[in-house]
Amino acid sequence: MFKLIVTYFFTISFAFSQKGTRSQLIIPPKQIVQIYYPLYKGFNVKVWNHSKFLVGISSRGKVTDSVHKSFDLKNGNSILFEVNQGDYLQFENRFLASLKVSYSIQKGSFAKNKSIQPLTPQRAFYLVNNTGQTLPLRIPGIMNPRLKPYSRSGVDLPNGQKIYLDLKDDQILILTVTDSIPNGARIDLATLIDKALNNY
Repeated sequence: MFKLIVTYFFTISFAFSQKGTRSQLIIPPKQIVQIYYPLYKGFNVKVWNHSKFLVGISSRGKVTDSVHKSFDLKNGNSILFEVNQGDYLQFENRFLASLKVSYSIQKGSFAKNKSIQPLTPQRAFYLVNNTGQTLPLRIPGIMNPRLKPYSRSGVDLPNGQKIYLDLKDDQILILTVTDSIPNGARIDLATLIDKALNNY
């Protein structure tokens, strides 16, 4: 994957420039750009959206492609967050027009300026949609994914994290992450939803 990403960056190098400490990037329509710094032990990134539309931003595990953080950055706004060691930064353009963003990278971790906190156990698993319908989910503080029919999404979540079915007028709790979920498990969303609706 890394070779493919490098080749892709060279392909769009005409749209990539350096302005002071900010890098500017043009994301072509309906494309995804992935940026990986294998020698960094985590880094902080600030992103500015200079486009007319929102841009999808996420940090994902290099090995499993699990989503660790996900944001929809609206036009004219900026965001500052941390990308952990072993993760890559992804920009997603969901529109038919090119998007322009800029970002600045700072090596290191926010944690250096904070007192050390005990780690919360994480569970890495897959949410699987075996139905013919798109399933809108809400994972507070992480992302709001919409799983397409017959698809799956890898997640890496802390114990205690709640996952909801996101309906227009309501949110229904379908799963709370616990140690009982094996790492690498494939969890069928239809089964969770049926059980939650029966108990609703």
